[in-house]
Amino acid sequence: MNVVRQLVAEGWPITADQLAALSPYLRSHITRFGAYATDELAHKPAAFNPVLAEVDFSALDLAA
Repeated sequence: MNVVRQLVAEGWPITADQLAALSPYLRSHITRFGAYATDELAHKPAAFNPVLAEVDFSALDLAA
């Protein structure tokens, strides 16, 4: 509503129909995108090891 008052003070004509079309979208109590912890983003992950010696791929041959 402060914006409407400012527009009226600047000389803009505001009609009742224009005021009726405004939506009081109250959002101060809503966290639209959630609250996420970003502390872990600073941690560097372990280096990637392309050798997968601990994985048994013999079961994949049976599925084919």
